[in-house]
Amino acid sequence: MQIEEIKVSDLHHFVKSELWQQLTIKPLTVLRAISQFHNPRANPDDIVLIFAHENNELIGLAGILPNLINGQVDLPASSNTCWWVHPEKGKQLAFPLFMKAFALCGQRMFMTDCTPHTLSILKKTNWFDIPDITPGIRGFLKFNLHELIPAKLPATRKLKPLLKLTDQTFNFLIVPYKKLLWSRIMRSLPEVEYLNSLDQELHSFIELHSQNEFIRRTGKDLEWILKFPWITGSNTDPTITRVEYPYSHIVGSFEQYFVKIATSNQTIGLLLISVRDGHMKVPYVYFQEKDARMVLKVIYQQALLKNVVTLTVFNPVLVNVMDSVVHPFIFKKKIKRLVAISKKLFDDYQKYPLIQDGDGDIVFT
Repeated sequence: MQIEEIKVSDLHHFVKSELWQQLTIKPLTVLRAISQFHNPRANPDDIVLIFAHENNELIGLAGILPNLINGQVDLPASSNTCWWVHPEKGKQLAFPLFMKAFALCGQRMFMTDCTPHTLSILKKTNWFDIPDITPGIRGFLKFNLHELIPAKLPATRKLKPLLKLTDQTFNFLIVPYKKLLWSRIMRSLPEVEYLNSLDQELHSFIELHSQNEFIRRTGKDLEWILKFPWITGSNTDPTITRVEYPYSHIVGSFEQYFVKIATSNQTIGLLLISVRDGHMKVPYVYFQEKDARMVLKVIYQQALLKNVVTLTVFNPVLVNVMDSVVHPFIFKKKIKRLVAISKKLFDDYQKYPLIQDGDGDIVFT
C-alpha cells in the first residue's frame, strides 16, 4: 500500500497522470483539482489531498481546503472536504488518514457540515470543540415524498413510483394556494439584478457587512467559487465524462448566481444562490439587519421563480424574521447544523462567531 500527498501545485499534473488514470475509483475529480488549484487562499505548497492505494485500487482519502480565519493572512486554517475509506479494505486506515490531514494543517481545522457519525468520532479525540449553532429552517415548497421517505426508510424504495404519483397529485391540488402566495410575495419587491461577477462597489459592500464572520469571504473568493465549481449539472454539459468517485460530481441540474438587491438605486443586499436538483440554498448573504425582511422576500421570490422543492436557510438574522414575512412553504422544519472547530481555532471562533451557510466546502456541494 502506498500513501500519496498532493500539493496545490501538483493538482493539474496529478489529474493527467498515469496513476490517476489507472485508479478504478478516483481520489479527486478534474473539476475539484482545477478549483483547488485556483483557490485564492491557498499556497502552492499546501497539501490538499492525502490518499492510499494498492494495485490500482483506492483504499482511502482525506481532503483539505486551505482557508483563513476572518480573511486574515496570519490566521491560516483548513476545512476537511472529504474523508472516505474502502468499506472492506480501508477500515483500519480511516483514523490514521484523518490524523495525518489534521497534523498537516497544524491542527487548525474546522468542519461545518458533519454527519452525526463523524461528530461522534471527533468528540472522542478531544481535539475539537462543538459549538451550539442556532438551527436553520428548511421550507418545502412542494410535496416530495418520493425522495424523503426512501431516504429515511430504504425498504420503501420499491414504492417510489407510487410516491411520485402521490406528490404530483398533491402538488396539483395546491396550485391555487401557490398562486395566492405568488401574488402576495411578489408585491412591493425591491430592485433585483442578476450577476456573474462583482464590481468594486459590491466588493466593498461585502467587506463592510462581513466583519464578524469566522471565514469572511471576499468578493474575489466568491467569484472564484462561481467560476470553478466542484460539481456540474448534466443539463448544462451532457457531454461531460462521469468517473468513479466516492462523492457526487455530476448531478441532474446545478446553478449558482449572484443577486444584487437595491432600493432607490442604493444596494441593500447581495446573495449568492445555489440550486441543485431543485433544492435551493443561500451560501452567502450580505445585508444590514434592518433590511432582513426585504432580503428574505427576494430569497422567497427566487425560490418561486426557480420552482424549487426546498429552500434551506441558516443565517440567524433571516431565520429570526421568517415568521414576520409571508412565506411560500407548504410546511417547514428546523434543521440542525453540526459544526466542529479544533481547539486551536476556538478562541478565533468566539471572536468571529458568524458562520455563513456556505463556509467550509458546503458552497461547492
